[in-house]
Amino acid sequence: MHASATSSSFELSPIKAMELAASRIPGVITLAQGIPSFPTPAVIKDFVIERIRQGLCDKYSLTVGLAELREEISISLRCEGLSYDPDGEIIVTVGSIEGITASILAVTSPGDEVIVPSPSYVSYRGSLAIAGCMPRFVELDEDRNFDFHVERMEEAIGRKTSAILICSPNNPTGTHYSEEKTRAVAALAEKHNLTLIIDEVYKDFYYGGERHFTPAAIPEVRKRVIRVCSFSKAFAMTGWRVGFIHTDAGQMRRILKFHDAMVTCAPVVSQYAAIAALRHGETALRDFRDEFKKRRDYTLSVLDQMSMYLDYQMPKATYFVFPRIKDSVPLARDSTKLAYDILERAKVAVVPGVAFGPSGESHVRIMYGREWPDLQEGMERLFTYFSGSKSRQATKKMDAASVHDEEPPSIARQIAAPFIQACARVYVSRCRPLVVGVVGSLGKTVFKRTIADILAPAIATRATALSYNTDVGLPLAILNLKVPKTALSKVLFPFQLFTHALLSNFNEKVLVVEYGVAKQGDAAPLLRVVKPDWLVITETSAADPNVDASAILGEVRTIAHNLSTDRILWCADDPALRSLNLPLQPDLSFSLSDVHESTINTGKQVYGFHRDYVGKSARLALVAAVKLAERLGVEGKQIIATI
Repeated sequence: MHASATSSSFELSPIKAMELAASRIPGVITLAQGIPSFPTPAVIKDFVIERIRQGLCDKYSLTVGLAELREEISISLRCEGLSYDPDGEIIVTVGSIEGITASILAVTSPGDEVIVPSPSYVSYRGSLAIAGCMPRFVELDEDRNFDFHVERMEEAIGRKTSAILICSPNNPTGTHYSEEKTRAVAALAEKHNLTLIIDEVYKDFYYGGERHFTPAAIPEVRKRVIRVCSFSKAFAMTGWRVGFIHTDAGQMRRILKFHDAMVTCAPVVSQYAAIAALRHGETALRDFRDEFKKRRDYTLSVLDQMSMYLDYQMPKATYFVFPRIKDSVPLARDSTKLAYDILERAKVAVVPGVAFGPSGESHVRIMYGREWPDLQEGMERLFTYFSGSKSRQATKKMDAASVHDEEPPSIARQIAAPFIQACARVYVSRCRPLVVGVVGSLGKTVFKRTIADILAPAIATRATALSYNTDVGLPLAILNLKVPKTALSKVLFPFQLFTHALLSNFNEKVLVVEYGVAKQGDAAPLLRVVKPDWLVITETSAADPNVDASAILGEVRTIAHNLSTDRILWCADDPALRSLNLPLQPDLSFSLSDVHESTINTGKQVYGFHRDYVGKSARLALVAAVKLAERLGVEGKQIIATI
């Protein structure tokens, strides 16, 4: 008997594979699978126990689910401003993934393509494979907190495309998609006659006051939107396996046939648990959300101490963070090998980023919804692992996949670097942006993004890509280019360099760049690329014993000597900076003492802020960015609007 093409290529979810591997190693802390640490609230369990005693859970329900539950779901949807008929537009499912799979089977044909943002949830691949469909991955915009690239989505749509599949808020990145971007994706589905399947299982977990917006609220696309929700995360009910989908009646009739064939109905005992959750679970949900926010903030505070090794975008939702591993770490280019090396050496389970799609490579997913003791111990082990990676790198020949991220792999570095640097100098000389440099040990990328976010509404500002900050990475970032990876992109790379250097103009008035200095001599080649007009110095010391703080301080001094001290903002919380032998100006310093619960004091003005600035680096960056904005002539009311 021969296996089908689907079954022979079908693989276990990398998340489950990691959990299985972790289960075989004593003492492992798992920060992999997205299981919340809390027990199901007692009010839900007590409700279910009573229904069991009454003999109400012994038999099948209707395939669509208990009428009582569908009525409760319809009521909850009305609280969101949505109107769906419980008798013809709601199905109770066995968790969310069954609903997603049934929906894909209903709206596609074998051989179809489905647009999937990358990175996105692992198990979508399995659902698509069951339907005989191919995912068409479209890279999310990492430098904008993994937001949608709507234009790239449209470019990816072809004659075989039948649907768009989106997780909102996103797993693994924790991205909150704005209403503007969400509407743009919905308009794309309408324009190209595509079904829009939205997985919203984390819709209840936002941490900074963001408002969740669903495409199901757009009347023009209601008939093509299938919305999938779950009780697993919001009410700590992962073991109950119950969720629901709602969509237009016509879509629902097609989905129902596949739902019935796969599961007959959701477990009746779990359906009663869902009724209790909707009626009595709001207090528990609020408590869970508050606790997850505390755990998120703690996790980010630890990641801030690891900025020599990784960079992260702040998750505004879910209970995941998706840091990008810098290539100073061995195995950074192979997240699967890296994750299993972490498992073996540190006894911590994380999920390799490539599991979530091609652009997830060089990342790992960390789940911070575990119990406090496990989370704290796991993060301490990760800190020890990464801080020890330099010593391992010195004694172990790096594998070919670990070539430095800033090095174009097809061109000898010693030949390529001067040429790329020259192209960057041509661009800067031709376009003449005001260059703001960020230097230090901790939080450079956080500072760069924060400065750009606050300046951009008032002054055309571009922040360079990711944390490209070496002698090759910096000029590539200035030219708005990334390392070529495919064969075609390597062939075209020299032409892109010429075009961007001689013809392109990204129309920025301000260009924010990072200067990556870690050892003696790093500053000189960076200064040959571009000298900053303004310099922001973050902390130069770190808890990591493998970081050469004195070398970093010396290179900071080298860069600072190229500026007048009235163009240098510096961190007053770092005593080492006072040893630079520069007459640093007190009114250009920034400190955590300048930031209060919801206000900052720049010495010129007190500003209230409404955005979520989590961790030491983010709060210091806020003060530095606002002080810089003041000195660049941005009006106070414009600053207030951005923070």
